[in-house]
Amino acid sequence: MVIEVGRNGRDYIRVDYDVNAGVLSNVSVRAVGCHFLLQKVQLLRGRLSGKIDDLLIPEGHDHATILIREIVLKIKGLWNFPYAEAELCHCRAVPTARVDEAIVCGDHRVEDVAENTSAGTACGSCRRDTQRIIDYRLNRSPDSAKKAA
Repeated sequence: MVIEVGRNGRDYIRVDYDVNAGVLSNVSVRAVGCHFLLQKVQLLRGRLSGKIDDLLIPEGHDHATILIREIVLKIKGLWNFPYAEAELCHCRAVPTARVDEAIVCGDHRVEDVAENTSAGTACGSCRRDTQRIIDYRLNRSPDSAKKAA
């Protein structure tokens, strides 16, 4: 199986692996990106073995951890991105991938995403979906986002 995550050629991770009876084998991890991402991927390499159920889902809000969490969730079959359409902001024609990239790269407030992508700057109806993606990417419940604001 193959999982690839990355954002517009900046940071990229590819994991090739086999699964037999819920156990990972023949794991190969390749990455391109900043030094921080490469360090985190090196740690990931050491953890990608054994039973899939034993894989820990990483915590953290930096871009490397967010991408690695995506890899782990996909391996575990738990990836459930909260927005399915290709375009998130229809008023400004902003693709979902652009909004997601902004979030991965550090825009962790709806206002920051709007400022850097223009998503949600017209009618604002997509701001709720932007918040859902932020909450999902940061591995927090919507209630915790309200408390943090």
